[in-house]
Amino acid sequence: MERHRHLIMHKTVAYLVALFVLVLWTPDNSAAVAADAYPTRNARLIIPFAPGGTNDVLARMVSQHLSERWGKGFIVENRPGAGGVIANEIVAKANPDGHTLLVTNPAFAMSAGLYKTLPYDAVRDFTPITELIRGPSVLVINPGVNVTTLKDFIALARAQPGKLNYGSGGFGSALHLYSELFKKAAGVNITHVPFKGGGDNMTALLGGQVHMNIIQYQANVLELIRSGRLRALAVTTEGKRSKSLPDTPSMSEAGLNGMAIYVWGGVLGPARLPAAITQKLQGEIARLLATPALRERFAGQDAEMVGSTPEAFTGLLRSEMKLWREVIQSQGITPQ
Repeated sequence: MERHRHLIMHKTVAYLVALFVLVLWTPDNSAAVAADAYPTRNARLIIPFAPGGTNDVLARMVSQHLSERWGKGFIVENRPGAGGVIANEIVAKANPDGHTLLVTNPAFAMSAGLYKTLPYDAVRDFTPITELIRGPSVLVINPGVNVTTLKDFIALARAQPGKLNYGSGGFGSALHLYSELFKKAAGVNITHVPFKGGGDNMTALLGGQVHMNIIQYQANVLELIRSGRLRALAVTTEGKRSKSLPDTPSMSEAGLNGMAIYVWGGVLGPARLPAAITQKLQGEIARLLATPALRERFAGQDAEMVGSTPEAFTGLLRSEMKLWREVIQSQGITPQ
């Protein structure tokens, strides 16, 4: 009897071990099933800036494409304010199921160094999905500044420290930090004049109250340059000239290194977004960005459609955060 009981126990243990091993080695298809079913309801694309800009326009094209492809609405919600922090927090605290996404720009990386405290961690609380677009900016001056080259502008600024100025849309804006990077790279002292928004800044630049801006490509900016109301001195690329401004040198051609900066747009989700859903989103968005019609739509701004992998976009975000933290610290900008 005792031998029989031991035999039963041995077989039971063997069965349990085999079952345990089977569970461990059987592929878990739940993630794949969840990705196949995704989206299961309408989703939100949260945008931390006002309607009308390049990234907003592109986000609406992405939302339309995903809605048509998957039969669920991808609804754009503009949530501007606080340098993007409001929108970022919404996504950071959302359920990681792919139904709340963030479409953002360099302000996301900049804000990580601009604020003493944030209601989220810019690295740990997000899942990068893909970079959408990138394009250069251009350093322009009011024609009343009597120089025609970047070299001469830098020489003038060095000869008159603090006398020349640059405008921005406010503290911590891209124009603010781009210009502070320029000051660092060129070794010049140029005064920051912050405005409440980009419109006031442009009015002051055209009126001569502001001498310099480093500004994103837009159709109206290119028209102002071509008409002579603004003078372009250099494009923020590394050795590559702009198709839209072929007579304007790149920063490196003009003799200034360390100024290869791009305005980009990208999509993130909350942390712990399942890898299968992340890959599904990246693949479908990249498919849209590869279409000739979309590439042509933004070609006039010298914008490049990207559609990068989540890993590549993660690398971009980390390098951007590092760059802007260094600029903020080296230029004595006090985090708010």
